[in-house]
Amino acid sequence: MYDLSAEWYQGRMDRAWMPIGPELAEATFDRYGLTGDFWSMA
Repeated sequence: MYDLSAEWYQGRMDRAWMPIGPELAEATFDRYGLTGDFWSMA
């Protein structure tokens, strides 16, 4: 879970930080094996 959170919040304190979109969020969840309806952004 640490790796996921490190990726998710990378650059969060930068002024130019922008939240990721739903497609990238799902791809990130999928990389860490988080799949299924609960993790779907649709």
